[in-house]
Amino acid sequence: MIIDNLILEKCIGSGAFGEVYLTMIKGDNSRKLATKKLERSKIEGTEAMKYLKNEILILQKLNHPNIVKYESIKKTKKHFYLVMEFCNGGELSKALENYQEKYGKPFSQEIVQHLMRQIIDAFKYIHEQKVVHRDIKLDNILINFESEKDKEDLNMLKAKVKIIDFGFACFVNKSGLLFSTLGSPINMDPIILKKLNSNSKKARQLGYDQKADIWSLGTICYEMLIGRSAFDADDMEELVEKIEDGTYTVPTNLFKEVISFINGMLQYESSQRLTCEELSKHPFLTKDVKDFHPIDMKKVSKKVDKSGLKINSKMNKSIWAIFNADDEEKLMDIDGKGQGFAPMLPSKGIPGNPVNQDIEYQKGEDDQNSNNWNF
Repeated sequence: MIIDNLILEKCIGSGAFGEVYLTMIKGDNSRKLATKKLERSKIEGTEAMKYLKNEILILQKLNHPNIVKYESIKKTKKHFYLVMEFCNGGELSKALENYQEKYGKPFSQEIVQHLMRQIIDAFKYIHEQKVVHRDIKLDNILINFESEKDKEDLNMLKAKVKIIDFGFACFVNKSGLLFSTLGSPINMDPIILKKLNSNSKKARQLGYDQKADIWSLGTICYEMLIGRSAFDADDMEELVEKIEDGTYTVPTNLFKEVISFINGMLQYESSQRLTCEELSKHPFLTKDVKDFHPIDMKKVSKKVDKSGLKINSKMNKSIWAIFNADDEEKLMDIDGKGQGFAPMLPSKGIPGNPVNQDIEYQKGEDDQNSNNWNF
């Protein structure tokens, strides 16, 4: 298939509105692109058209090595062709799944450090541009390997991250608050989830800011390290209940720096979350993994065993406490009255598959003014 100077060689993926094709440029075999072929009849006059316009508007203003590069948009009578940078490693969610199948475990702390350095750097830039993504999940992060050998071996320490899917993204308004209810529930800021699952006027009036992205970054960091969602649930009701309870479990073998990093993002109150600037300076990203510190679980609690340690996102007084603490025994206690994360009784884990449901677009005060923009 040939569109202008583009050769759409083969289909490498598909979605609700069309397929994705590996694409070459006529006369230039050295450069690969990815083209989304979208059926106009399925998206014109729908909310999906808003997403498409919005994604293009945002990506045209962003320029960062860890954000997928927008190339162009082409159209025929029946289709739109969105041309983007090509990434040979596919979605990070699939890479994690393949890695677990190949090696029998989720990503190591060293791999997660490598990936999160790039992700945090990208979101530091995104937030500096007054943009909030609002749909961060492993499906919306692509990876590119330096060589086919690295790709075959799933050498994640050679993987380069690319943030994608800015359809739900928007620029922060003057107030700094946003009100639209959208995203993927399993990675969604507790405030947005509350708005989604409540019909009360008070809930609808709740606003959120760029820190909503920080919570979502915490959920994907946890998933890469542990191999499952921090708030595993079988349905929406159970998910809301678990997030409102605020408790998640970490293995006892994680280092102090790692727990502190996750803890700095998974704070129920957004004001308590670290910013991307602070996360970029966190010891988990700045130190060598071999210099990390284990936590003496006997000091933390005599009731903690191999099944894990519970942390409550609502009881954290200081998100830096774990890393800075010299005496964990005084800092942390079973009743959750300490000033660090609050360890409670060990958990056997929460059964069930993660919810990964995209929410239909709901108009809010922060919607993009894209209706008058034409391709």
